[in-house]
Amino acid sequence: MWIWHRMDMARPTSPRDAVRAGPRAACLALALAACVADAAAADILVGVAGPARGPSLTVGSAIARGVERAADRINAEGGVLGEPIAIVEADDACTSDGAEAAARDLVARGVELVVGHPCAAAAIAAARVYAEAGVVFIAPTTRHPALTAPRAGATIFRLAGRDDVQGRSAGDYLASTFPGRPVALIADGSRMAEVLVRGARAALKDSGHENVLDATIAGRQKDYTSLVAKLREAGTAAVFFAGLPIEGGLLLKQMRAANLDTVFLGSDALANAQLAETAGEDAAGARALLPHDSSADVSESAQRHRFGLQRPAGPVASAYAAVEAWRAAAAKAQSLAAPAVAEALQRGTFETVVGRISFDAKGDARVPSYDVVEWMDGAWRPPRQPDE
Repeated sequence: MWIWHRMDMARPTSPRDAVRAGPRAACLALALAACVADAAAADILVGVAGPARGPSLTVGSAIARGVERAADRINAEGGVLGEPIAIVEADDACTSDGAEAAARDLVARGVELVVGHPCAAAAIAAARVYAEAGVVFIAPTTRHPALTAPRAGATIFRLAGRDDVQGRSAGDYLASTFPGRPVALIADGSRMAEVLVRGARAALKDSGHENVLDATIAGRQKDYTSLVAKLREAGTAAVFFAGLPIEGGLLLKQMRAANLDTVFLGSDALANAQLAETAGEDAAGARALLPHDSSADVSESAQRHRFGLQRPAGPVASAYAAVEAWRAAAAKAQSLAAPAVAEALQRGTFETVVGRISFDAKGDARVPSYDVVEWMDGAWRPPRQPDE
C-alpha cells in the first residue's frame, strides 16, 4: 500500500496563523500539526517528476507507474530501513523553468529520492537543484549527454543509455560481429554523420580492428556505382552508413543489384519505413541502430513476479529499477542520508528488474545505449539468431 501526495494538495493551517484566529483554533492547529508531523516522520518520500500534459506525458506516466509498482512491492516487504515509501508527484511542464520549480517544491517537501524528468532540458535544469540540495536524483529515460557531462553533483545518476555513443556502439558491433574482416564507414558529409563515423572509427581502433574503408557521399547523390565497386574490391563484410534513409536505400539497392551481399548497418536515422520504401525488397535484412529498450532486459521470471503477464514498457521497467537500486543502496549504507546513499550507488552493483546495474564515475549506468534491429516482415525487429 503506497501513499500518493499531490503537489497541489491543500496545506493545513499553521499554528502561527491559527494563534491570530483565536485560542481554540490554535489548539486545533497545533494538534493537527503534530499529527501531520508524526505521519511525515513515518513515511519516506519519493518524488516522481514529469509533465502533466504534452507529448512527453506518456513517458512521464510510465515512469510514475514504475515507481508505484516498486513502492507497492517494497512496502509489502517492510519498506526502506523499516519505513514505508510515500510518493509525491510534481509537474515539471517539460521545461527548464518548470523543472526548477518542481524540483524546489520536492526538495522543500523533504523527498529522499526523485525519479523522472523525462524531458532532457527539464532533467538537466532539475539536476542542478537536486545536487545543490543534496537529494538523490535518478533519471530513468533521459539520454542527453549534458545530464552527466558535466555532472551537477554526486547525487545525480542516469539509468539510461546516452545519445552521444551511437557511433561507438556501431563500431563495437562491427568489431565483435566481423572480427578481422574488412568493414566500411560511409558518411553523407553532414556534421552529425562525421560525429557518428568518428565514434565508430575510434571503437574499431580500440578493439584492434584495422581493416577499415572510409568513404563520403554527397547529399542527394543517386549514383553509387564507383562506391559499390570499391566495396567489392575491398571484400567488405559490412558497412556502417551514417546518412539519410533515401540515400541509404539507394546505396543498398545498388549494392544488391551488383550481387554484393555486404551487411548494411544504418544509423538510427534509417530505422524507419522510408529506407524500405526506397530500397524495396532489397531492404530485407538491412540493419539499423535504435536506442536501447530496457524492457528487453526484464527476464521472464522478473516479469511474472513484478508485472504479471504483461511485459512492462521500457520507462516502467527503468523507473522500477531506479527505486530498487536506491533501496538497496540505502540498505547497504544503513542510512537515508543522500551522501551515504549516493556513495553506495556509485560503488555498488545492484540486482534489479532490468538485471545487474552499476554506475560509472559520471553517474551513468553501465547499460547498453543502442540495439541493432533488422528489417524483416515489414518492420524493424531484433535480428534473428542463427538457429532461428
